[in-house]
Amino acid sequence: MGKIDFQHFQNFWIEQQKTAKHMPEDEALAHIKNFIKNHNTCGFATGYGDYIRCTPIEYTYMNDEFWFVSEGESKFIGLEKNRNVSMAIFEYYGDVRDSHGLQVMGTAELYDCYSDEFKKLLAFKGIEYDIVKAAKVEVAVVRVIPKVYEMYDTDFTKQGYDVRQIVRF
Repeated sequence: MGKIDFQHFQNFWIEQQKTAKHMPEDEALAHIKNFIKNHNTCGFATGYGDYIRCTPIEYTYMNDEFWFVSEGESKFIGLEKNRNVSMAIFEYYGDVRDSHGLQVMGTAELYDCYSDEFKKLLAFKGIEYDIVKAAKVEVAVVRVIPKVYEMYDTDFTKQGYDVRQIVRF
């Protein structure tokens, strides 16, 4: 078995981006936001130290941020100690000529189910707070503020751009 050159693989996309043809940022961001709005589920990764967890979860995209409602579970082990998170939104992979996926890196903020933020989220979704309150289920609200979008989309090449576009905030 051969030895893996970790530096080579860690730097592959960094080196590739030096000569890549980048879209104007506003065009890339519009494409990314459209992709986000046309989906509602992601892989949501949290962790710290040797612990890592990736949870499939529904999101709401409100005010250019991702919002999750959760009854709990293992993702909160990482969130308690590390608010840096990663998300992946993607479509079924057919082959290398038709591939669409987005990685998001950001920071998480947490709110309880009595917060104004939760009430705003419910209003955005058209759900009455009193109905949720009557269910007597305590949930947490996770808000992810994006810091980096990395979109891999073969549709970019049809426009003459590189397959990978990055938007940083």
